[in-house]
Amino acid sequence: MFKIGKLEEKFLLQVPDLIKQYHDDYHGEFGTLETNVEGMIKQYARLKDDSHYLFVQAVENEKLIGFAEVCVNEDLVEQQKPILMIWDLRVDKSFRGQGIGTAIMDYIEQYGKRIDASLVFLGCDNENLKAREFYRHLKYGEDFAFYKYLD
Repeated sequence: MFKIGKLEEKFLLQVPDLIKQYHDDYHGEFGTLETNVEGMIKQYARLKDDSHYLFVQAVENEKLIGFAEVCVNEDLVEQQKPILMIWDLRVDKSFRGQGIGTAIMDYIEQYGKRIDASLVFLGCDNENLKAREFYRHLKYGEDFAFYKYLD
């Protein structure tokens, strides 16, 4: 049985494998994805205790089978309740359809309720039809977003 919780450092080095699975499925035409592991370790050390970040793990038999990265956004001008932004949600291909993604999302939503957040926001590639259906099933609304890469 899998367990959900805050990411433990001992599983950090398994994160790139989950990210690579997604990249290979949806962005493989752009080449391979190589995670800067040293940079990831430094970022994790800097952010793991920051209240504006939450890293979630799903683990079974000492294997990382799911991961999410969440940012907590707060508004300066209107002082609205915090908004959670999910940057990454990944479940190992061989464990999909077993409730792991749902359990991770529930963990994130419960965390949001504990910190009195008002909203969970996430993006999803148009090509990722299974993920889009998954979010709809969890009652997430659908809208649009704009983005621009900065050089």
